[in-house]
Amino acid sequence: MNSKKRKISGKPDVTIAGLAVVDIIGRVIEAGSFPRPGSLSVIDSIKLTSGGNVSNVGIDLAKMGFRVGAITRLGNDELGRFLTNEFNAYKIDASGIIIDRKKQTSSTIVCVAEDGERSFLHTRGCLTNFTAGDIFQNIPLIKKSKIFVLGYLGLLPELEKQYRSLLKAIKMKTGVMVLLDTGGKPDVSVEKLKSFLPYVDYFIPSYEEAVMLSGHDDPEDIIAFFYDAGAPGVVGVKVGKDGCIISDKKELKHIEGERVGRVTDTTGAGDAFVAGFIAATLHGFDPFKAAKTGNKVAADCITAIGASTAVESFEKYVT
Repeated sequence: MNSKKRKISGKPDVTIAGLAVVDIIGRVIEAGSFPRPGSLSVIDSIKLTSGGNVSNVGIDLAKMGFRVGAITRLGNDELGRFLTNEFNAYKIDASGIIIDRKKQTSSTIVCVAEDGERSFLHTRGCLTNFTAGDIFQNIPLIKKSKIFVLGYLGLLPELEKQYRSLLKAIKMKTGVMVLLDTGGKPDVSVEKLKSFLPYVDYFIPSYEEAVMLSGHDDPEDIIAFFYDAGAPGVVGVKVGKDGCIISDKKELKHIEGERVGRVTDTTGAGDAFVAGFIAATLHGFDPFKAAKTGNKVAADCITAIGASTAVESFEKYVT
């Protein structure tokens, strides 16, 4: 498969459901440096960009040469139209997007510090209306795909109530591989986790999120916990600059992180990992090589402002 020559049309390789957000990224804003009421501070840059797993993973995959379908909600406003234009620019199939006329497009003000770390001011907007019904009505789109990505566990509480029935139905009606991503503070009981994890083929949360879900702080114990909870396939833990720990149930490996000269903005690094992992998986790589590719894409991501700005064609990450 040569992604440089590949035409982005026809059936999607990947369908992504979850968050589509407008990010307003300000840099450099250090903690405690906000101006006093009535005063003004000057910062280096402000950038309007797309955010959320639907946007970030979707655009990253499109830039790497894959066909993408999106399922989410956007408001009937200028921010929603901005995201629609972004999806159109990258030829993302927007047939699964619902225009919500009651609430605004979900948006985030991202405050980026000198070291690239971020603080967020977020309004959920129309994503409070995003439910399993929005995804169920797009089962035909998912069925055309090879992988279905859902995110984020921890940031869509209305949807999480329906995770078991939703993920079970997707597996039974489509047979596609499922990747579930995490975000925020996923507060899920063991019983709840056991109810839907058996329908998830790829589950690789960040270390902080994995600790919250499992109650363990050792990555190997965390992975064992997820398998005990019913995970049937690839499980891992992302550990930031140190890479990730990945298991395919038969073998467990630490995949070293990629070196980065200067970190500019860590926005979207986790999504970039997911995009790289999926891209490599679709190319037939085993989970360990796919994770290495994910690390490379994530390393590129954090060298520029914005979640997808620095991501390039798939060939770059396999040479």
